[in-house]
Amino acid sequence: MANKTHGLLNGWTLLADKSYKLFANQNSYVLLDEENDVAMQFTVTDQEFEVHSSNWNLHFKMIPAFKTVKILNIPTED
Repeated sequence: MANKTHGLLNGWTLLADKSYKLFANQNSYVLLDEENDVAMQFTVTDQEFEVHSSNWNLHFKMIPAFKTVKILNIPTED
């Protein structure tokens, strides 16, 4: 599994498999998984990471002290 680091606003960082895609509009983000399904919609501020929606099987870890969110899902190989 190869992760890619995405720098977000306000010092936040998102770590996800390189097959995931991230799209931004100001402080709002959409994360697509390896099948181009929406995995998570979220916003960031200086103090908050707010998830507005996520798919049912998305697993992630938030590390507030480092303003880091790590997507734990491993893409399936066909």
